[in-house]
Amino acid sequence: MIISDEFRKFYEDHVEQIKNILEEKFPDVEFVYGEAGTASDSVRVLKKLGNVEGYLVFVFRHLTGVLRPIITSGKPTVILAETYTGSGELMMEYKRIVKNCLKVLGKCTRNVADPKLIERYVKLLKTVHDIRRSRLLLIVGPVTSQYVDAAFPMAVGIYNAAAEIRSIFGIEIITITPKEFNEKFYERISDDEARKVAKKWIEEAKSVVGHSEDDLIGDAKMYLAMKKAIEHYEVDGIAVDCWTLYSSGMIKAWPCLGFMELSKEGIVCGCEADLTSSAVMILMKHLAGLPGFITDPSIDEETGEVIYYHCFSPINMLGYDSKKYSPYVITIAHWGGKKGSIYVELPTRRKVTLVGLDAVDRCLVVHEAEIVRNEYNEKECSTKPVGRAKVRNLLRNWDWKAGWHRVMFYGEWKEALKEIGTLLGLKVVEEDADL
Repeated sequence: MIISDEFRKFYEDHVEQIKNILEEKFPDVEFVYGEAGTASDSVRVLKKLGNVEGYLVFVFRHLTGVLRPIITSGKPTVILAETYTGSGELMMEYKRIVKNCLKVLGKCTRNVADPKLIERYVKLLKTVHDIRRSRLLLIVGPVTSQYVDAAFPMAVGIYNAAAEIRSIFGIEIITITPKEFNEKFYERISDDEARKVAKKWIEEAKSVVGHSEDDLIGDAKMYLAMKKAIEHYEVDGIAVDCWTLYSSGMIKAWPCLGFMELSKEGIVCGCEADLTSSAVMILMKHLAGLPGFITDPSIDEETGEVIYYHCFSPINMLGYDSKKYSPYVITIAHWGGKKGSIYVELPTRRKVTLVGLDAVDRCLVVHEAEIVRNEYNEKECSTKPVGRAKVRNLLRNWDWKAGWHRVMFYGEWKEALKEIGTLLGLKVVEEDADL
């Protein structure tokens, strides 16, 4: 192939620009470079690069076969093909990428050295890297703990979820029993230490309904114990099988208020030991810097609304780094039968994205809503933002294998989830799509 001096300069200038952008924008990321002009070159370069986290590929030559070994490597890969000189190469491979659900994102553009474009896609690759180094602490009963850690035939559902979450995201799941949690952490917290936290919650709350300071001592001890456990196991998130363990007397307090406090500290918190929702929240923490609110979506077809309720929501839903906290009320829920709940007045007139995970089929399900108001009453759970959504579509399209829970995140994230889903080997299905 004839290569003119003009093209060579075009190519070399772009390589220099791209390297400068990478080094300037991501000083904490180690980039290892390689150059390939043929498929054989690609094989050689892949061996040279070794066990890197993923590939960012810039294509400047048509029809050399250079992409095939890269896209079939199994690594998360982003390909930016220059329109005039490289798009033909990507076009010849893209159907294969889609058909085989390869972990590859591809884009053809005249401006492959656009700093914003490069930054966007390197952040996606870095997100995959960060997720794979996350650790989740799971507090569950002794039987469930064994189901999570071993492939018992009678526990196919939870075992498959745990196994798939490990394989999809690389998240390390650590389980401890409530007995271990109580002995190592909860019982070592003094009432005096917990009382300081309880007073702080009462002072910061918009109001307190049906609780005295003494009522909150156990909840405060739960928070301080979870915090100690998180520090001890060096984890990024914690999930507690709250309903089962509290109802059976295995834990002595609800974690809802503690979860609220931990979320302000950047910790992912999972209600009801929901592994898939916890994995989704870890994903979105690294992708968007946002806390998530696990919800039980409940539809009203007459009004076109969905009530997204649960007994705990972060009060910093606009971002882990946001100090704009939503007001909260310490209250009673579930028709007067549950204490230690919080009603959070979440921001209204904003779009939100709801996300669920079918781990076995490797599918993210998403829908959007606009939060129009908050409802406050003792029916079911305490926090109840009300959203307008395509409720009939949700009813018809609901993926039962992703469960009932959907995690709420503020903002419109469908497209970003489709991109990161590709790099993780996940399908993304819009469950509010028209039939």
